[in-house]
Amino acid sequence: MQNKITHLFPAFVLKYTGKELNIIEKYGYDFHKRVRLSNELLDLNLEEFDIIKNNFTNEELKNQVFSYIFSCIFSDILYENKKTPKLISGFSMGLYAALYHAKSINFNTGLLLINDIFNEIKQILSNKKYVMASVIGFSQSDLELFTFKLKNVEIVIQNGIYSFVISGKEAVVKPLLEKLQLEGAIHVSLFNVSFPYHSKILRNHTHTFELIANKYQISNPKIPLISMTDQTELTTIKQVKSEMVKNIIKPLNFFKTIQTLNDLGIKQFIEVGAGTSLLKSSKFIEGDFDFQAISNGKIL
Repeated sequence: MQNKITHLFPAFVLKYTGKELNIIEKYGYDFHKRVRLSNELLDLNLEEFDIIKNNFTNEELKNQVFSYIFSCIFSDILYENKKTPKLISGFSMGLYAALYHAKSINFNTGLLLINDIFNEIKQILSNKKYVMASVIGFSQSDLELFTFKLKNVEIVIQNGIYSFVISGKEAVVKPLLEKLQLEGAIHVSLFNVSFPYHSKILRNHTHTFELIANKYQISNPKIPLISMTDQTELTTIKQVKSEMVKNIIKPLNFFKTIQTLNDLGIKQFIEVGAGTSLLKSSKFIEGDFDFQAISNGKIL
C-alpha cells in the first residue's frame, strides 16, 4: 500500500480540529520552538498564537505561516515513522510545505517565500479589495454563464463537478453570491482571503514572481510532485520554479489532480496539515480511493 499513497498539503486553515498540538506532542516535537524560529525570521508576533483563543484564522499571512508550520512538523513525523508516499502535491500556498516534504527547500526558505509572495501581491493590489468565495451547486458551464460578462470575477479553483472557488473584486463578488443563492446554489461562502490568488489579475506580474522563485536555494525534489495547475509531474528545479509562478497566476484544479493521481494508481490520500479542508473538498470527488487527514488523529 505504501507505494499507492499521496500526501497532500493544504494552503491555510479554515478550522482546527483541536487535535493538532496533541499529535505533535505525542511524537515529541516542539511546536513552540518552531514558532519562535519563524517569528525571529518574519517578525509577525507569531508567539501570540493560541489554537483556541487566538489562532489567526482571520489573519491571512499568519494563517498561511501556521498552516506551513503544522504541515512541516507533520512532514517530519511522517519521515520519522518511515511513511513515504509515491507522489505529493500542494494546494495553493500549500505548495511550499509540499516542497519542504520533497526536500526541495528548507524550512526557512518556505517561510520566506510565503512572506515575500504575500507582500508582493499586497503591493501589486495597492489596497484594492478582492475576495475569494466557494460556490457549490452549479456545473462549470452554468457558473460561467454568471461570471462570463463580469470583468472582475473568474473561476480560479475547481474542487468537484459542482464545487468551485471564484475570485474577484469584493464589490462584484458579494452581489454575485447573493444572485447565485437565489438561482439555487447549494452553498456559498466567503474565505478569510483578501487576495485574488490564481487569477488573471496577477498575470501581468509574472516576471516579479519569477524573480522571487529565483531568489532562493531550491533542489530537485526527492519525491515527485503533481502540479495542481496542469497535473504534470515535477521532478526538476526548473519545473519547481515554473510551478511556483504558475501556482500564483493560474487556476488550480484539485478535482482533476485527485482524478489524475487515482488514475496513476493512488489509493490513499493523506492531508498533511492542520484542519481538514482538503478532506472536505475530496467528498465532492468520486473514485476508488480513501482520503484521510492527519489532524483527525487517525493516521500516525
